[in-house]
Amino acid sequence: MNDPSAHDLAPPPPRRPGPLKRALRLTSRLLVVLAAVAGALVFTPGLAGAQADEGCTDYEWHNSWTQCLEELPEAQELPCEAAPQPASPDSGMAGWFADPSNLDKSEGIGTYSAYGYAGYQLPMYGSQEMSIGGQCVQGVSIPNGADTANALANMEFSLSVATVGAANSMRQAAWEPDTMWGWSNDFMEQGTEVLYRQVFTVFGAVTVGLIGIYLLWRSKQADMNNAITTVAWAALILVLVTAVVRWPVKAAEFTDKALTIGMDLSVVLIADDAAEGCAREDDLTQAEYDRLKEANQANPNFCIDTRSAAVTAADTVSSQVLYQNWLRTMLGQSEEFTYEKRGGEVVEDDDGNPVVLDANTAYKYGPALFAAQAFSWQENQEAEGSPTVRDRLISEKQETWQGLVAQIQTEDPEAFANISGQRAWERTGTGFLALLTAIFFSLFDLTASILIILGFMIVRFAIVALPIIGTIALLRPAGGPFKRLVNTVLGAIINVAIFSLAAVIYVWASGRILATAMPVWLQVVMIGLLGVAAWLLLRPGRRIAGMVGGRGPSEVLFARRSDSGDKDRDGDRSGSGAPRSNGRPEHAGGPLHDLNRQVEDFKPGETADNIRSIRDQNDSLPGQPGGGSRSESTSSAGGGGEVFRPAGKE
Repeated sequence: MNDPSAHDLAPPPPRRPGPLKRALRLTSRLLVVLAAVAGALVFTPGLAGAQADEGCTDYEWHNSWTQCLEELPEAQELPCEAAPQPASPDSGMAGWFADPSNLDKSEGIGTYSAYGYAGYQLPMYGSQEMSIGGQCVQGVSIPNGADTANALANMEFSLSVATVGAANSMRQAAWEPDTMWGWSNDFMEQGTEVLYRQVFTVFGAVTVGLIGIYLLWRSKQADMNNAITTVAWAALILVLVTAVVRWPVKAAEFTDKALTIGMDLSVVLIADDAAEGCAREDDLTQAEYDRLKEANQANPNFCIDTRSAAVTAADTVSSQVLYQNWLRTMLGQSEEFTYEKRGGEVVEDDDGNPVVLDANTAYKYGPALFAAQAFSWQENQEAEGSPTVRDRLISEKQETWQGLVAQIQTEDPEAFANISGQRAWERTGTGFLALLTAIFFSLFDLTASILIILGFMIVRFAIVALPIIGTIALLRPAGGPFKRLVNTVLGAIINVAIFSLAAVIYVWASGRILATAMPVWLQVVMIGLLGVAAWLLLRPGRRIAGMVGGRGPSEVLFARRSDSGDKDRDGDRSGSGAPRSNGRPEHAGGPLHDLNRQVEDFKPGETADNIRSIRDQNDSLPGQPGGGSRSESTSSAGGGGEVFRPAGKE
């Protein structure tokens, strides 16, 4: 039997809470979890930027940074520091070469089209601190000589920008003959007309009279072949000189169009990613451009690519050679980013933009930081018209620059160390590599542009000089200067065609090398080797000598010295008319002459001694029967050329 007291001593059974209490307990736990998640998001900036649904992505910061400036924290100006002064597009040594067209300035698609050569200064921000005595002193973390190192880096980069600016300007002059040679139209028209009227018309009549005398003299010798050739040659010169004098500008324009065919290849090879999605319109007038912009005002992303091939190449070179090296020097890094891919295709967000998984500071904030220390062409035009507008623009850009630097200091302390000057001596080394890249790239590019400009100039001066040379060339024996003029013009045309193609391919190949992920020093070496290879293949020095010396088109095409020219020079040094072993003088000639000389070498040589011996034998036996036939057979068998027949008795 069980003890009843046991039930009294046992604890009472547990009571289950009501539904209301269970709901309150669950709600409190949920609130605690949400508070912890919110705190993690608030106090972890990196994760907050990556996970927040609102805010600009890395791709939007890189391509549309003006819409993302509101996200920057309000930066406090340091007591001993000041944001850099924005530079004008045509300021400094490189500003001499900045001259895009008005339409290119208004659209501003590429780096050069938008900012010219502004924005490549290398300021140090955050290197000064306020001492206890209220004076600005250099920070403890800044190395000794940081100011000197930064000054050297700025000097190196200024030389780099000037070198690339000279190459871009020379290329633009070479690739745009209509703009470059517009001044020469009046020069050719007036020059050819004056020379034709004062020289060709007067002295040409005298030359025609000499031709008539020459034909009368040749007619007595019944030399109809030379007479017809002389008349045809004079008629050709008359027609050619008259046609060129009648349409000198048309002749130059026709030549320009034929020479710029190779430059059209740049539209296919040299493509600018900044112009993706823009409407391509060539030869637009300002009125047509304004009408297109007004018709598409509803689309804020509408843009028109009006750039010529030369300006597109300048944008590409400025972006690859200057801007990327500026990022390495300013932030210590170049652009690095990775797109999200699925099945080999780039994933796009709801706005149609590619999703960037990982990007560094140079990719995200580089364009905005560069624009904050440079005036665009439009901004510079507004600033020049009003000092108030200029002060406002400077204040806005400096405030933006300080906000960007503060954001970079929070997200990437290593990049901020480069901005503040903690690695100033590394800036000097990176600036030196940028200078080497600019020099190696510009060597062949400048040479090709100079050769193209020289070719166009030769054609124009040949048109002006044609009436003078044609006056002398009417007489066919005096046609040497005219032939040299024709060879010079043909050589110039060949050079322009070759080097226009070579320049396009060189710019395209250099851009491909600089866009790779290979180390910077290897890119510099590859650019240098590319220039050396182009020099060795095309031999620009010999081509210049071929154009100036008036050599034949074949010699200019293959850029080599002819064998005949070498033999002529050797003959001049050793003495003209040097006798060969067979007693005949040697004459310079081409391959046909060499073949004839080899054939003649198989013949037994004729000398005065053996000829004299044959004559002596015939003279001693004049009456011997068969002596003459024996002498003929001997002479013909020997192949000596001259046959001696003894004279018979009278």
